[in-house]
Amino acid sequence: MTEIKNTFPKPFSSMLENYNLSKKNMPAGQKSRHWDIFPDDYEESIRQINAWKTFLRNPLSLGFNDSLINFDNARFNEKTKKYNNIDPWERRKKHDYANLIDEIISDPKEQENIIKVLNSISSVCGPDFLINNIETQIGSPQKHLVKYESDSLYCNRHDLSNIYYFWQISRAADKLIETDTPIIAEIGGGYGGVVSKTKKRYPKARFIIFDLPESLAVQTYYIFNTFPDSKILYLHDILERGSMIFYEDFDFILLPGWMIDHVPDKFIDLVINMRSMMEMPLNIIDFYFTHIQRTVKINGLFACFNRYHKPPDVALKNYPFDEFWTPVISQTSIIQNHIHDLILRRQEKESDFHVRDILKSLPPFIT
Repeated sequence: MTEIKNTFPKPFSSMLENYNLSKKNMPAGQKSRHWDIFPDDYEESIRQINAWKTFLRNPLSLGFNDSLINFDNARFNEKTKKYNNIDPWERRKKHDYANLIDEIISDPKEQENIIKVLNSISSVCGPDFLINNIETQIGSPQKHLVKYESDSLYCNRHDLSNIYYFWQISRAADKLIETDTPIIAEIGGGYGGVVSKTKKRYPKARFIIFDLPESLAVQTYYIFNTFPDSKILYLHDILERGSMIFYEDFDFILLPGWMIDHVPDKFIDLVINMRSMMEMPLNIIDFYFTHIQRTVKINGLFACFNRYHKPPDVALKNYPFDEFWTPVISQTSIIQNHIHDLILRRQEKESDFHVRDILKSLPPFIT
């Protein structure tokens, strides 16, 4: 580990150390088929320092970046495995991180789609919220210049969707979280876009992120560069000092998902899961629910934005919610009609009307 710290600058030294520790300590069965997509020698990906400057446009962010969705979906095409005659998964396997997409969106149809999404989101969250939450240029995201209100904004659909879901979270958290120093956990945070917006809105909040080792490396890069003065703790800190790290002064703790069982009881004010539980095996969903329901404070929140159904057998309505949740927000997403926006509040007494009974009316329907 000393060699890593001496050879690589931050955050790459932290990315490598945390990845190697996480890989070494990973229990069996942590990756679903959907996420078993990273090179076995992913440490070589981390070492490609120059590639990270444009990671939002190259194979480093395949699988959790909707700007690359056409390339992402190519893996499900048994005939070619390609999009635009490119096999992006083979590129990543070989650590070829040439950009897959241009920085500026030139396709008129996609430009039109961006404007439609922007107008839809603006209509519900308002122009100020939208403008204040446009993502940074870290990772060189793809973008389209839009004239909006009195501003000119660089936008893409992935970030606009993050703004929408963050608006749902913030309108509940602003009213219901009673402290200005909340503990906020995110499970499966993509490249870090939502947690970064959340930190900017709640600067005194402390964040615990749980994810796969490879995703944690990406989040480390994004968070470190977005908040260069923040204090970030990692797996090696909890292995050295145990669960006391949760009571230390920190801005972010980045941990592999299986370490959620170290979080103290009734410790977290808000848990966020956005569009990733649907990609987990049922045993991992059960594991996370056990610890969400153990660690969320009374009156704390659980923001769960997921597909109604992920074949063959994952359905939101069947998630293992216990009897101590009450709905705050429950509606179909206005931008993705296969996603349900669900925010629940933890209560001390069992609910008279179980949340699963409330969700019975959601698809899929039994015929």
